[in-house]
Amino acid sequence: MGIRTATLLLAGLAWCGVLVAAAGVFNVKDYGARGDGTTDDTKAFMDAWTAACGARGWSATLLVPAAKSFLVGPTRFSGPCASSRIIVQVMGTITAPPARPWSEKNYWLMFYQVHGLTVTGGSTGLLDGRGGTWWGDKCKRHADCISKAPTALVVMNCADVELSQFSSKNSPQMHIAVSQSSKVHLTQLTITAPWNSPNTDGVHIDRSQDVRVTRSTIGTGDDCISIGPGSQFVTVDGIVCGPGHGVSAGSLGRKGATESVEYIDVKNVQFINTANGARIKTWQGGKGYARSISFTDINFTNVDHPVVINQFYVDRRDVPNMVVVHVFINCWTICIRVEQLVLPSFPNYKYFHTEGVL
Repeated sequence: MGIRTATLLLAGLAWCGVLVAAAGVFNVKDYGARGDGTTDDTKAFMDAWTAACGARGWSATLLVPAAKSFLVGPTRFSGPCASSRIIVQVMGTITAPPARPWSEKNYWLMFYQVHGLTVTGGSTGLLDGRGGTWWGDKCKRHADCISKAPTALVVMNCADVELSQFSSKNSPQMHIAVSQSSKVHLTQLTITAPWNSPNTDGVHIDRSQDVRVTRSTIGTGDDCISIGPGSQFVTVDGIVCGPGHGVSAGSLGRKGATESVEYIDVKNVQFINTANGARIKTWQGGKGYARSISFTDINFTNVDHPVVINQFYVDRRDVPNMVVVHVFINCWTICIRVEQLVLPSFPNYKYFHTEGVL
């Protein structure tokens, strides 16, 4: 009798454990999301996030189911959350609204102050930014532009983050921005936009530390990866880049600011049909430094400027390059190391292109 009671008790505990695990999954459809591509599902996503973020335990999962397209407007998913880790499982498609009904927010989806975050797509998840409705109204091209085009996915003031196994296409501006965050790993991502889409950087990193971008394919109209001011200990490894403007450290020193990047390791990158490859860019009139930067095991195929160091960068053709900036390359030994380059024999290559280097 005692053995039977113990067996029943253990079975009951196991059954309860299953219920507890299931309670940790918050499907956006259970909160009213339609997933038909036309109904605004923003509120359902926010309600599901509120429930998932407030759930106690080791982890909680917000589920975006497969084979559905969810129309979601500008949304900020804020922490901190009650669980040690919150998982956003994007199995279907999340679609942005077109430009005209957009709010004044300069982001589409933002994760803010979340510690312990995983966003994964299991290879089927897609973020569709519908950037084509924005690109013709870029502020740098039109005085009557709508507003600053939004970044598709922003990770801000977060720590211990993994973004993996999903696709992002046609962002209005940058696809993914990591800002003021630490311990962030982006891996197995596919990021695409037309070669002539403006400012559609694949991944932009600024004021962040310990960031890794690995095993991903990125082809856009701007930098595949840009490493902005205040970034340290950034690793880029195993990337296929193209089309686009390459992997850039900078730009630094805009509007006379004192800015820096350091401890940047870029390796095992294939640049295919890009305007640039390895690039360092600084603005006129700025101050600061770019140091301890290495590019190793890099392969170039049909690249206009494989290695570029530009110290009087501007992003508009109608602004003259007149003043050499005071951002400088500075370290104790070799600061910019470029080695083991594979440079196919193209007669029009400008192998090392430098402008205004001090």
